[in-house]
Amino acid sequence: MSIFIKMKKILKPLFGLICGAAIGYIGIMLVMWLVGDDQQAVESSSETINYGRLVFGIITTLTFLVLSIFLHIILHEIGHLITGLLTGYKFISFRAFHLTLINTEKGLKWKRFFIQGTAGQCLLDLPEDQDMKKVPWFWYNAGGVLINLLLTVISIVVLHIFNLSVLPQTFFIMFAFVGIAMALLNGIPMVAGGVSNDGNNILVLWRHPELRVIMARSLQIVGMLSRGKRPKELPKEWFACNPVNDKCNYIEFTARINYMAWLEDQGKLDEARQVAEEIMAVGKQLPQLLFNEVCGERVMLELLTLNRPEVVQQLWTKSIAQYTETNGKYSAMKKAVLFTYELLYKQNAKQANTYKQYLLQHQQDYTMPGEVLTALYLIGLAEDKMPQIESK
Repeated sequence: MSIFIKMKKILKPLFGLICGAAIGYIGIMLVMWLVGDDQQAVESSSETINYGRLVFGIITTLTFLVLSIFLHIILHEIGHLITGLLTGYKFISFRAFHLTLINTEKGLKWKRFFIQGTAGQCLLDLPEDQDMKKVPWFWYNAGGVLINLLLTVISIVVLHIFNLSVLPQTFFIMFAFVGIAMALLNGIPMVAGGVSNDGNNILVLWRHPELRVIMARSLQIVGMLSRGKRPKELPKEWFACNPVNDKCNYIEFTARINYMAWLEDQGKLDEARQVAEEIMAVGKQLPQLLFNEVCGERVMLELLTLNRPEVVQQLWTKSIAQYTETNGKYSAMKKAVLFTYELLYKQNAKQANTYKQYLLQHQQDYTMPGEVLTALYLIGLAEDKMPQIESK
């Protein structure tokens, strides 16, 4: 059995590499067919192969491929930014990989943030007085794919019109290929890596108009947290309190998690724990990313309420611990979870204090200062509970 597992670990990435190469080859051939350029014909096999030129060509092609991916990711998010601003949205943040430009109470600031399964993100919100019967939803979600497609078309037109030398021709071929790939990956509705893509957001919002308000409120909540507001300071009606089940979609799950955060910040920990239990009871229909997010807080809420060791032991798996630890530098709530686990479950006050001190020293580095305040509040509740445990 162990040999089979090891073989599976080896063959899985190999199979992915082969599939990726095949898809890449098909994509490049598609671009070449669209361009219709047969000038770069393959030389006769009887001629001597220049291995130096071959290696240079491979390196150049891969370099342009990586550069195209980088550019398309940034331009994709710029597409969301442009179409969002044109339809009435306000700027919250713009992220490319780990670097984030965010709108704070003190103006625009550069910070670091990351979400598993995403390479970039553009967050916008709507004014507080927005008419929720007329929430603009399509263009904001479609802007990224539209930019990818537009740039692909421009690249193909350039290849058609201009007689380019090998290097620029290779760049535009790669740029067009990546543009097609990005448009498909973001435009075809799917939830990949626990994240709902643009196409899936559009499909869900088109089918369920009532969710457009929930989407808008979720963005407004993020905007307020980034400007230092705590969840409990926001209007209660912003937090949809509709229970979720296995028929719900990504937007409804996200809204329910926001409601759980609101209950936490209100100090209604038993209710928040029950919401976390409800969300996790959905099972495999809950995207993995959201499961990871909720599970950590479920552990914290368990420790702060019923404090059943067997439940904590079952929930705090190696993968959840690793996920929480890794993302603690981007999410203040993860530090609160780690603090509570170390203090109330492991009863390791020294290790717990390292998480608290990190949060205190780096609270200005987090993208959502409002969440930092909630995290510190929950850490305080955990500290208050420690004497009760010691006295038992």
